[in-house]
Amino acid sequence: MNNRLPSIAHLCASCVLFSSISWADTQPDSDNDVFALSIDELMEVTVEARKVKEDALAIPVSISVMSEQFLRERNVNTLLEAAYFIPNIDITTVGENSGCTHCANITIRGIGQVDPLPTVDPSVGLYLDGVYYARSPGGIFDLYDVRQIEVLRGPQGAIFGKNTIGGAVTIYTHDPIADTFADGEITLGAFERRDVRMRANLELNDSLSSRLTFTHLNRDGFVRRDNGEFEGGQDEWAVSAKFRYQVTPELTTQLSVDQRRINSGSAPSILAAKNDQADLLLLYNDLVTQSGVADPYPPLQIFGSAHQSASRGTNFNTLDQSGALLSVEWQTPQQWQIKSLTAYREFYATYGRDFDNNPAVIGDTQDFQRQFQFSQELNISGSALNDQLSWLVGLFHFDEHINHLTDLVFIGGLYQALENVPGPLDGSPLNNPTSIGGPGNPLNIGLDIDSGFDNEVDIKSTAIYTHAKYALTRHWAFHLGGRLTFEDKMQQVQSDADNAGVILIDRTQQTQGQKNGGPIERSWRVFSPQGGLEYHFNDKHFVYLSASRGFKSGGFNGIPNSPTSAQPFDPEYLTAYELGYKTKLLADTLQFSVAAFDMQHKAMQLRGGQSTDAGLEIFIDNVGETSIRGIEASFEAIPAHDWHLSGNLSYTDAQFDSVGTATQVTTDSTLMRSPRWTAALGLRYHWPIAQQQPVKVSLNWGFRSKTYNDVYNTELGAQGSFALLNARISHAITAQMEVALFVRNLTDKRVLIGGNDFTEVFGVSEHYLAPPREWGLSLSYQF
Repeated sequence: MNNRLPSIAHLCASCVLFSSISWADTQPDSDNDVFALSIDELMEVTVEARKVKEDALAIPVSISVMSEQFLRERNVNTLLEAAYFIPNIDITTVGENSGCTHCANITIRGIGQVDPLPTVDPSVGLYLDGVYYARSPGGIFDLYDVRQIEVLRGPQGAIFGKNTIGGAVTIYTHDPIADTFADGEITLGAFERRDVRMRANLELNDSLSSRLTFTHLNRDGFVRRDNGEFEGGQDEWAVSAKFRYQVTPELTTQLSVDQRRINSGSAPSILAAKNDQADLLLLYNDLVTQSGVADPYPPLQIFGSAHQSASRGTNFNTLDQSGALLSVEWQTPQQWQIKSLTAYREFYATYGRDFDNNPAVIGDTQDFQRQFQFSQELNISGSALNDQLSWLVGLFHFDEHINHLTDLVFIGGLYQALENVPGPLDGSPLNNPTSIGGPGNPLNIGLDIDSGFDNEVDIKSTAIYTHAKYALTRHWAFHLGGRLTFEDKMQQVQSDADNAGVILIDRTQQTQGQKNGGPIERSWRVFSPQGGLEYHFNDKHFVYLSASRGFKSGGFNGIPNSPTSAQPFDPEYLTAYELGYKTKLLADTLQFSVAAFDMQHKAMQLRGGQSTDAGLEIFIDNVGETSIRGIEASFEAIPAHDWHLSGNLSYTDAQFDSVGTATQVTTDSTLMRSPRWTAALGLRYHWPIAQQQPVKVSLNWGFRSKTYNDVYNTELGAQGSFALLNARISHAITAQMEVALFVRNLTDKRVLIGGNDFTEVFGVSEHYLAPPREWGLSLSYQF
């Protein structure tokens, strides 16, 4: 640790004018007064980063906070849109090889998730009202009636548990309050947008209150297919209900239920580049010409338009998601706070895409995922020694069951073409072939790339955690915490070559006791510590040094094609050191903080290779190590009456120290979805009008430097440096009605949310696109 302190201190000293907290206005408790917010002063931000409510400026945690007002002023409705204005975070839906529109693949400080496969756990934990959301599908949802979002940099293993190696994103929706009101919003806009959002808070009696929300989101896509269909559209509705019962002044119970459905098209994609001379295309065309079983592939179609595709294949995204949460909070006579969260969630998700964006069936992927999860968390917090000591102890249990079917079709007719040529392509005898080709040749199965993978995964995780802070003096304090996790996982997987009719792998209960048979099981026990020292100059200036260690759970290869690749891999670990400073200045009209970090990422789960009798086998293994250093900063200020200015900046230097047997990276590779620079600026102005509510004007700018969207660092799949600009103007016409006009991506930048390059083998390169410039008009009304 001592060897890292000089470099961290140097980074801090070079950037003292910025902070690591993205300060956001917090709304007052009177939820029904959403039009009358003032920017005359910077409001206090209360967070639950350590499971208890604390002032964000006084905790030794690097955190970004987005309130409901933050989201409204930036025209942000999803985490995907919010990421452009948060330092050092990248969020996409599509992963490396999926056409998902609702999957949350989150990367923080270079630590993230490659693809939404459920056999590999996420690196950043997503929490909804305190409940761990274990899987990627359904993680992108409308942020209506959200009270606050907290983005915690990782690892956060001591408090939030497994799979927070990169950090945790916690979303808190509004709770019912002792009042009765309702409001709603209608939004019309580009691409035939028609959104309806409504909520009502009802005080049923002195002890019981409820909160109901409804959203229906509908718009056309912006990528037009050759057959008249669209990609990138939305057809979604969601409902939720919360019931809060104040049993006594000290005891509160709350029941929440929600339901959500999506029926939309694939993620918007186009063919970015083509290669009609790709290896497998040439092989296929040569074989079908010889055998006459099919027509050769015609030249691939590519368009000059940024939003046109020749695709006619798979085009679906659906989600049926529901959940329930029972929370109980009790303040004991000893002034302890006891909180229990009992939750159940489930979803059925489907998503697919036409890999080649052409009529030819060169590539098509489809995923069908069903998940059930139950969790129970109980924590107790309190203080002692005249409040010098504050403490927290908790228990956590998680039980999950997943069914996942993946259907991959690449060069769909290749196997039939091989079977219909007279013999092996190298002229060897068919009864002892040394090359592919010929009827019944067993080597042909290796090129039957029309494959199915059926996974069933069961996970049980139990943990105990604790955290304590002790104030040595009025200025000095230290904190310690830790979490001990016990985890058991089991995978049953069956894969087959569809055209050949051959089962390649059968690791299920039915094959127990057979060679290369039976479920794959693995258990882990991991301790995640955290600690630090803090010095408070006064109630407005604060510096801290912290160290933490977290882990991302081990898992299984979800798309194995041989017995060798059907094997588990172990957890990966991250050790992080952070030095930070937070302050308020200029009569509390300026807040800023800065955090520098140094992290060591070990046993990374990368695609590794192993030589076998059948050749080189590729599968996920613990083969990588990286070093990540950087600095994050942001500020919030009121430079003059009715003016508000905010901004952030981050710099990340990440490098591979070792890649072992990894097949897709070298020590010169750049971490995917990890731009070296991110920045954002926000300007808000309240234009006063005599005897009326002011006109509110906001401009928000976000910047990302060059980002690689795949592990191969292909230039065709990369996103160059870009900046986005959003604008919004709103006016409360009456005390009940507000009208707002907004434009997203004002300069109409072409932005990728994903991309890859397979032109050498399959002849195609995909680009997944963020929406172009779009406008909207919203009318909000308070009843």
